[in-house]
Amino acid sequence: MKKHLALIAAAGILGLGGCYGSYTNPTTFTLAVADAPVDGAEHVTLAFTGVQIQPSAGNTLEYDFGAPQVVDLLQQQGDNFAVLLDNLDIAVGSYSSVTMLVDTSRSFITLSDGSQHPLVFLGTTATSTANVVGIKLTSGFTITDQEQAVFVADYDLRKSISLSGTAYDFQPSVRFLDGNDIGEIEGTVSGSLTLGGVAITDPACLPAAYVYAGNVTPVDLNPSSKVQPVNTATVHLDSISGQYLYESEYLPPGNYTVAIVCAAGDNPATVDALSFSTPQQATVAANSQTEVDF
Repeated sequence: MKKHLALIAAAGILGLGGCYGSYTNPTTFTLAVADAPVDGAEHVTLAFTGVQIQPSAGNTLEYDFGAPQVVDLLQQQGDNFAVLLDNLDIAVGSYSSVTMLVDTSRSFITLSDGSQHPLVFLGTTATSTANVVGIKLTSGFTITDQEQAVFVADYDLRKSISLSGTAYDFQPSVRFLDGNDIGEIEGTVSGSLTLGGVAITDPACLPAAYVYAGNVTPVDLNPSSKVQPVNTATVHLDSISGQYLYESEYLPPGNYTVAIVCAAGDNPATVDALSFSTPQQATVAANSQTEVDF
């Protein structure tokens, strides 16, 4: 995963291997989109129409796509990601925000029964263009001279999507991360593990790994607790190895708490009583994988 992102940033340099003489690396910006999944959906499709980058001082940089880049977020898991801006020339300096523009009329969720439903966008910014909203990420960043900067907009759909009556609310939960300074946690989960008396093999469980920053007591996704998972990952059965596996990616270096839970009962809009496995601690380093098994 990290290697793939690094190759994107280096693409403009690797192609110059046959050249001789001195060469100054360009200063570039790459923006990729990744995802943590949501249960019960086959596709979550966003139609990106452009990106706005705001310098700390100066005018907004506008990048409009000639045609919408339609991205199925559920396909951007594991080593997969969608590139919105690739090796864009950018000025050295500090920047305060990145806004991804989305056409809401072309964005939808498809359920496992094949039915397709529009997404009701919440927590987004209005634009002057009909049906287009902005998903604004306010994590500031600095671009240095000759840097090949790679950033990842990591959507957590389990946090973002909730059913309100008959409508699917989409309140984007997105982390803006430096793709050159991230690691991951992965591991196996015993097929005999039970959570609150429910086996993870039970279709009513839909097991997931919840990852929290620091050493904390795990809680469910909810709007009131200050403790929230920074990332969630589906626990799935690998057809080749026969093991239950999970991968929690795009994690900044640091200490984390990991626990397994039946995510089927976790509504991100409410406080839910869930049973977690015994939590485990993990330390993540940049460009590395940390194994945590259950």
